Amino acid sequence: MDNIVTFYRNGPEAIAVNGERISEETITAVMAQFPDAPNPRQAAARSLVVRTLLRQRAATVGIEADSEEAAVEKLLEREVIMEPVADEEIRRYFDANRQRFRSGDLFEVRHILFDTTHDGDDRATAQKAERALFHLKNNPEAFERVAQEESCCTSARIGGALGQISEGAVVPEFWVALVSFGKTGLLPQLVETRFGHHIVMIDRLALGEALPFEAVQARIRDYLTGRLEQLTYQQYVAQLIGQAQIVGIDLSDQGPSRAIASNPL
Repeated sequence: MDNIVTFYRNGPEAIAVNGERISEETITAVMAQFPDAPNPRQAAARSLVVRTLLRQRAATVGIEADSEEAAVEKLLEREVIMEPVADEEIRRYFDANRQRFRSGDLFEVRHILFDTTHDGDDRATAQKAERALFHLKNNPEAFERVAQEESCCTSARIGGALGQISEGAVVPEFWVALVSFGKTGLLPQLVETRFGHHIVMIDRLALGEALPFEAVQARIRDYLTGRLEQLTYQQYVAQLIGQAQIVGIDLSDQGPSRAIASNPL
């Protein structure tokens, strides 16, 4: 009798939300929206699970609309209740972050950039950056030479010099590090940004005037309102996840307890 051998193709487990299956074709099509994600398929699948949960919830509560997007919008308007940011919270944020609210700060800066954004060698590169920082703490006069030899920024050829920079000229995390240090000299810690790890030297600075609370109150309110909206939405989605039957994907890190614990306010 002929032997019949069946080969099974190993592939990802099918994803279903309350019995509704999300096809691999749909996930693949959505992956293009997440080109910078560490795992585009995982990011696309998570997005589709949330979208399906919201659409299902809209249907359950009887929301009718011309499109899925409109139905979800009506759902969130009905069920995600936004509390206004209290005046006391705005004042508290201002008092805790006064160094961020200044006019016209200028810094003359040099830096050495170590590219730690590639998988596989990021730890070794970060350790190399730490060793270089330790060396420069004891030998600050070697900054220009180390920048020329080690920095992966185009500024390496001029010793890492970035010239005079103001807010908006660099990524926010770099700017916050400068403002937080607030004096000349070598920053004692590496500055991590989306481009990698930086060793930073402030050569000169001219701090602007501190802005009064009244001048930045509206900006702080907008910022805290946006942050609260994001958190409230995350908590609502976490509740839907906790009540749903979801197979084929692990969303335990988005459960209600995780969302509440991450409350930044």
